[in-house]
Amino acid sequence: MKRAFLFLLLTFGLATSAYAAEGAVSDRVVIQANGNQADFKRALVLASNMHEVLTKAKFEIVVYGPNVHLLTSFSDEVPLIQKVQGEGIDIIACGRTLKTEHVNESDLAPGVKVVPFGAVYIVNLQKQGWQYLKP
Repeated sequence: MKRAFLFLLLTFGLATSAYAAEGAVSDRVVIQANGNQADFKRALVLASNMHEVLTKAKFEIVVYGPNVHLLTSFSDEVPLIQKVQGEGIDIIACGRTLKTEHVNESDLAPGVKVVPFGAVYIVNLQKQGWQYLKP
């Protein structure tokens, strides 16, 4: 009887561990990109790589700080921006940073969205259950 009980506990434990490993992944991920240019590229590549594995997940990259200059239509990063956008990953610019960095919304690459305050936007997504990453 003890062996049967132990077997059931072990089986249940392994089954729940396997489920937890699969079920632990969020279907919504927000990635912050506010460091230097390398951090910006790392965030985009990370989102793209994760999207290959988590194909049904929603990804957003929130950019604030001096990196907003990399979001302009004349930036060298436009091909990478377009690549991740083509995968369904949203690129979000902080409106407050655009003002302080003197970047006009009309100068942004096509498809880049703007929110009033990037950090507050991230906090609100976290409240809604989004997973947060800062590469």
